[in-house]
Amino acid sequence: MNSKKVWAFSIFLVALVTILFVAGVEKEMSKIEMFPDEELLKPILSGEFNEDPSQWKFDDTHAFFVEYRLERDRVRGQEMEMLNDMINNSQVGTEARREAEMQLLNLVDMMEKELIVENLLKAQGYSDAILFVRKGASTVMIHAEQLGEDDFLRVSEMVSAITGVAREQVQIIQQT
Repeated sequence: MNSKKVWAFSIFLVALVTILFVAGVEKEMSKIEMFPDEELLKPILSGEFNEDPSQWKFDDTHAFFVEYRLERDRVRGQEMEMLNDMINNSQVGTEARREAEMQLLNLVDMMEKELIVENLLKAQGYSDAILFVRKGASTVMIHAEQLGEDDFLRVSEMVSAITGVAREQVQIIQQT
């Protein structure tokens, strides 16, 4: 009986210490004030912010690659949601559902190829890269100071092998 009381008291003590600790952390967190970076907010606050990503101007090339991926992921998410809605809608016909399933599979396949190519290029030492895939053609934008002829050949062969696009249909753009 005595050991049960010790265990109960121990559990009570641990719970009390945890509550006091969490309350202390919350108190300290409430003292922290967050101030937004005024320089970053100027275009938004002044109304100069353009919501069209194609009109965005970047001072930093790396920011372009990051922003493009974010926008691409946002659009892809919307596409996938729309296709999933069609697939799960009982009012959509069998043929339309099958077509939506094929489009979804193609979209996922394209996303995987983009990810593989972009990460392989980074692994080869390039700062960053983006793959654009269209029917029968691919374009790769590579962030690099200089690309030689052997770089163009190596990249086009790799992209061709992964995407199934003819090497001659692979366009490489150097972004500095």
